[in-house]
Amino acid sequence: MQPQIELSFVWRRQSIKESIIAVTKAVGVGFNTKEKLTACLPQFSIYRIALAIDALITAGMAENNLGVLSIHPDMDIVFELADSKLVLPLTVDEADASMRRVIINKLGSKNPAGVESLLHAKIMEA
Repeated sequence: MQPQIELSFVWRRQSIKESIIAVTKAVGVGFNTKEKLTACLPQFSIYRIALAIDALITAGMAENNLGVLSIHPDMDIVFELADSKLVLPLTVDEADASMRRVIINKLGSKNPAGVESLLHAKIMEA
C-alpha cells in the first residue's frame, strides 16, 4: 500500500481570523476605503480591522493604493484551503516546505508564500 498523508491548513492568526475574512469579503463587494470598511463592519473595532488589513498587506494579499484597498485573487485559494483536507500520496518526510509550496502553486496560486503566511499546514498520516 502506498503511503498517504492528510494535509490540512489552519489560520496562523486565529485571533483575527474573523476580521481577515470579513475585511476580504467586504472589499470584494466594494467597501474598499477606511470609511466604508468601518461603516460596514461595526462588529469589529478599528484596531482589529487595521490588524486584518496589515496581515493581508504583509502576506501580499492586499494592496493599498491612495487609500483604496484591493484584494489579491489568491484569497479565494486561501479560503478553499482553510476549509478542506487534501489526501496526498506522500510520506511525512516528503511533505516539506518546498513540497507544500509546489502543491499550493499547482492549485493556481500566484503567491504561494503569501498563502503560507496566512495559513499553517498540518500534516497527519492518513
